[in-house]
Amino acid sequence: MSQNAVAIKAQSSATKRLEVFVGKWREEGQASESPFGPAAKVTSNHTWEWLPGEKFLIHRIEGRLGENEMACIEIIGPDTSSQNFSVHSFYNDGSQNIWQLGGSQDGWTLTGDWKKDNETTRVRCAIGFADSGNTMTVKWEYSSGGSPWGVFWDTQLKRN
Repeated sequence: MSQNAVAIKAQSSATKRLEVFVGKWREEGQASESPFGPAAKVTSNHTWEWLPGEKFLIHRIEGRLGENEMACIEIIGPDTSSQNFSVHSFYNDGSQNIWQLGGSQDGWTLTGDWKKDNETTRVRCAIGFADSGNTMTVKWEYSSGGSPWGVFWDTQLKRN
């Protein structure tokens, strides 16, 4: 088997770990006051689906953050330098980000830096699954300049 074929087989095996996300989900929860904005109710619909070939997972979010519309599309694929995944996010406000996602069936962690107004804030998100994979809990935290971690989003998603 060629080196390229081995790499493709390993990639395919790695992306199968993402299968736990695939489907349609309804999110509800709360955003806390933070550098990202005021406290607000979070409601949204999420769809995760495979790009044909099942090498990349496409994630779409549409909903509301308080009175504001929110939308995002993400492309998730293997990070060739680790056992994790790169998440390329594009938001309806014109911003974009690249995150790192790691984990397995029961728990995942998304990490990265959020850049806004020439400030960089370290962000992490803990994602857990329960109820035979039909409930997802999501807790977003931030830390600026070495400050303690603070929660800015705490939500739950239910599979439709």
